[in-house]
Amino acid sequence: MNAMRCRYESETIRAFHHGELQPGACSEALILHQKDCPVCREAVVVAQALRRDAEELAARYAPPPSAQILAAAERHRRMESLARATRFFRVLKIAGIVYAAVFVLWGLHSLTGHGGVVLPGLDGKSLNATLEGAGLAAIFVGSGLWYALRRDERRMG
Repeated sequence: MNAMRCRYESETIRAFHHGELQPGACSEALILHQKDCPVCREAVVVAQALRRDAEELAARYAPPPSAQILAAAERHRRMESLARATRFFRVLKIAGIVYAAVFVLWGLHSLTGHGGVVLPGLDGKSLNATLEGAGLAAIFVGSGLWYALRRDERRMG
């Protein structure tokens, strides 16, 4: 189906678009045809309305500068990278909490003594070394958990 109703319609629109639809700028025959042809006159009226709307929209809308768009994209990329990097630390936080809970339960169970025996098979020297190691582990895990669980206020960008 052909939307053109006049064989000069596209030529008339092209001449209007290039500003040639005036005497001396295009052929006299095209100007006379445009005056006599209702289809070409309507095409010029529609083209004028569209140009007026386009100029009005162009005056109201100014796209942001490219530097601003690039900065926003870079900020987004950094935030995504930070999110990927902190996934591992979230897993470590959970593992530390589980370790701390198991350590407390183990300490409560083994150090309360069952029937007067603290831990069977441990003499005093081994028990001291075990308690020192468990104490150091508790200090290190506690300080690591404090560091991991504290609220970070990082500024990106």
